[in-house]
Amino acid sequence: MALVTPHWHAYGPWTGPHQFFSREHEHERRPGNGPGDAGWAAFVAATTPPMQTGHYLLRRDQTARERTWIDVQGPLTWLAETYAQLPPDPALSYMELAERLEYTGQSLRHGGDTIWHYTTSKSGNRLVVFAVICCPHRHLTAIPCPLPPN
Repeated sequence: MALVTPHWHAYGPWTGPHQFFSREHEHERRPGNGPGDAGWAAFVAATTPPMQTGHYLLRRDQTARERTWIDVQGPLTWLAETYAQLPPDPALSYMELAERLEYTGQSLRHGGDTIWHYTTSKSGNRLVVFAVICCPHRHLTAIPCPLPPN
């Protein structure tokens, strides 16, 4: 197996109700037992956030060239742009964007994933979730890269 240069893939954004994260929806956020399992096709086609961040890499059809980077600045720019398009509810207290980007950059440089997940409505019932996943994934090593960088 050829070595794949460490890089990042972005997924999302997903928006939906907070209730989606309740236990009753966990089956929609797991890949099951792999190809051939009853829930596999539904999981890989879903846009909902998976239970494990590395499972985003199983969603090959959602992995895009324009959201695949070999330099950490690419995912940081994408995160900031997505955040600007779908900002959190200003009445709630969140980390400042610059601070969040600094922290996220450090995590990505060390092989971590990042999930930005926050409330976008005053009712607290509207969430946005978007992710940048390090690839190859250091914890789910059996998952192949869905789209190696050029």
